[in-house]
Amino acid sequence: MCLYPRLIKNRKYTQTKKNGGVIPAGLDRRVLAVPIGCGNCMECRKQKAREWQVRLMEELKNGKKGTMITLTFSNESIRELRADINQNLKGYDVDNAIATLGMRRFLERWRKRYKKSLRHWMVTELGHNGTENIHLHGIVFGNAEKITETWQYGFVFTGTYVNEATVNYCIKYATKVDEKNKGFKGKILSSKGMGKGYLNRADSKRNAYRKEGTTEQYVTRQGKKLGLPTYYRNLIYNEEQREKLWLEKLDQN
Repeated sequence: MCLYPRLIKNRKYTQTKKNGGVIPAGLDRRVLAVPIGCGNCMECRKQKAREWQVRLMEELKNGKKGTMITLTFSNESIRELRADINQNLKGYDVDNAIATLGMRRFLERWRKRYKKSLRHWMVTELGHNGTENIHLHGIVFGNAEKITETWQYGFVFTGTYVNEATVNYCIKYATKVDEKNKGFKGKILSSKGMGKGYLNRADSKRNAYRKEGTTEQYVTRQGKKLGLPTYYRNLIYNEEQREKLWLEKLDQN
């Protein structure tokens, strides 16, 4: 649970294009505001990491072969990319913007060359020991050998095949606090629909909405119960069901 949560207005009960300016009547005043996490405290980082851990493991269960990989940027490529990002950005936002643009252009080259997308999950990190250049760690689901000739921004280091242990290793970058660059927060760059195959498995049927009896848990292969990732919650439950689940939680304190 976030250490520094805050309440914001529930957009459902404000004038928006979606509702045509007609605000629906709130049956319970407690739904007029919704809590959101700060996204920066260690608890928020851990929750985000757990959710990605689940989704990546589900991607592997779908028969996708994953490979660990590190993508680096040379000084020259950083200068070239820096010239093409928002010049008003400052600090670590510049580093993440450079990595984001580089990854986007790499994927464009990949699609042009191989006529399909490269499924990926990557997270940014700053270097140490001589260079603080931004770089990317993560997992690709596809032919990793072809990446070296398509990347073009620096060195490519290909690791081993991915299993649960290597997923956990990669995920640690999402929670890592850089002692030398404490204000830096790694940015995650991922293909859409990562782990969506869970919705086609029988396990997901346990999460179906049931009045006052909904199971909002994900069960790992080892039987460990985790909170259902937000990504799955938003796909399994409609807006009305999510609202009812929130009120049930408030009733139960």
